Amino acid sequence: MPDFTQSAKDLDPPTVVDHVLLPVEDLEAGAQKLYERFGLRSIAGGRHPKVGTANMIVPLGSQYLELIAIVDPQEAEGNRLGRRLAHALNEGRTFVAWALRTQSLEGVGTKLRAGGWNLPPIIEGSRHRPDGRVLSWRTQDLETGGEPSAIPFVIEWRVPDGLHPGEADASHRGGATTLRRVVVGARDPNRVRRQLELLLGESDLYEVREAAVDGVVALVLADGNGELVID
Repeated sequence: MPDFTQSAKDLDPPTVVDHVLLPVEDLEAGAQKLYERFGLRSIAGGRHPKVGTANMIVPLGSQYLELIAIVDPQEAEGNRLGRRLAHALNEGRTFVAWALRTQSLEGVGTKLRAGGWNLPPIIEGSRHRPDGRVLSWRTQDLETGGEPSAIPFVIEWRVPDGLHPGEADASHRGGATTLRRVVVGARDPNRVRRQLELLLGESDLYEVREAAVDGVVALVLADGNGELVID
């Protein structure tokens, strides 16, 4: 069992919340619905090669929301993200997963393995933006099952300054919009709190609630008009 007595301060560099994934059957329709309900503007993303998915981005400064859809069911069936996305769509879930950001997956992995975590291999990823620029990253799953999970994965971006998806321009109806909190549901909330405290420390950016199913259950955003809750 992982050793949850380690402090998040021991993770060097520290992790922070990066983005939250929202499953949609159709990207354009999903983006239109999000704008109509919440005033959140989505911008073009791109196709994930060999993963069978594509996305649109809702920039939020240091974080972002990712609308993600299956565009090749056969490719999607061959990877964990694709299977989790199909599962979320079939169940009508609002969220697929969430991600933390680090500057060193090796640093995070070393600390977690020392605490008893059994981590799968790092996965390389990339996509082309509409302007032709390539965004590259690496991800580290912390759990390997295909079922919904309260535990995020970790991403390390390999992009020039200013090209993180959250930093893109977007005209949200309420003006500049930020992520206030990721609300996570868990069947065992105490265990999940210990895991997240190891990864993120005591942060206002997440909250854990007891729930019948594990996974993100709500997002709290803030814009010029106050709070927005997506659930």
